[in-house]
Amino acid sequence: MSQKFLGSLTASLVLTALGTTAAIAQTLPPSQNVAANSATIATTSTPTRILTHKLGDSNAATLYIRSIPLLTFVAAPAQNDPAQAANAVAERLKALNPNDANAITVGWNEARQAYLMTLNGQELALVDGKQTILPDTTRNVTQDAIQATNRLRRLLGNAAPLQANQLILRPEAAAAPQAPEQRTVSVQRGMASWYGPGFHGRLSASGERFNQNAMTAAHRTLPFGTRVRVTNRNNGQSAIVRINDRGPFVRGRIIDLSVGAAKQIGMYGSGVAPVEVEVLGR
Repeated sequence: MSQKFLGSLTASLVLTALGTTAAIAQTLPPSQNVAANSATIATTSTPTRILTHKLGDSNAATLYIRSIPLLTFVAAPAQNDPAQAANAVAERLKALNPNDANAITVGWNEARQAYLMTLNGQELALVDGKQTILPDTTRNVTQDAIQATNRLRRLLGNAAPLQANQLILRPEAAAAPQAPEQRTVSVQRGMASWYGPGFHGRLSASGERFNQNAMTAAHRTLPFGTRVRVTNRNNGQSAIVRINDRGPFVRGRIIDLSVGAAKQIGMYGSGVAPVEVEVLGR
């Protein structure tokens, strides 16, 4: 696959270490205008990072766990600094260890009109679908809460995902059929590249015509049609793409993205980037 190297992606990070030092970086949807203003809290058990940015016209802060975005905190009308809420949750999470993963759960709290993520009855975080959301939000508070909780369980101790029928849900959500959760089948880490102009309109290895603007990718072994979430480890932006081609054929690279996907995760200008690839299935 042909590659473009158009420069280097530069990130300006302010790192604050508590305990052992670790620097983590990762994902926001492309519609978010991200400011390079971040802080890292690294502990011996759970490395976290907070990235402040704009979400539309509102100030926002996204909390990362082990390089993956967990929750986005959006400023309320009378609040200017959502990082305070993000820091409060980070303080609770930094003391967790892998043995805690299986005990983390989530449930609807009628009095607070929000989902509470808890560990042995102790509050870890609140998800209300307004001021606290999933970074790659489903725009459904129930799904956001379940996915965020399962993401934390997996990142902390690789615990099995919780199912909706195991949880206390918001009454109207419990009565409605739940959308299937995107389960992670496996995770790969390595370098990604992109391809496009020289291949646009040509037949791909799957037999379909390659559209450089579609959300697709080439992988050496994954079956055609497999969906994967690709997260740029330099900036945290992610995209879900469908495998429809074979490659990359350059040593050291694990996935080749379309131009559209490369732009969505912020690696179009750099040509290559370190990524995490979560295989979601078909």
